[in-house]
Amino acid sequence: GASALTAAELRLLPMLCTHLSYPEIAEEMFLSRNTIKSQAYSLYRKIGASSRGQAVTRARQLGLLEE
Repeated sequence: GASALTAAELRLLPMLCTHLSYPEIAEEMFLSRNTIKSQAYSLYRKIGASSRGQAVTRARQLGLLEE
């Protein structure tokens, strides 16, 4: 679960709370769109979420993000 998140996924997590799209996040983080997308989907799977909003809610429940 959450303990299996990689450093890259943990860096991405706060960006999911923003209004930025995946391509915009990729630009901000100097990564490719595909990298961001695959990291996000991997993160979703590990914390049991099926959408970006659900991932943010779940991460807050797990204490990975502040309210």
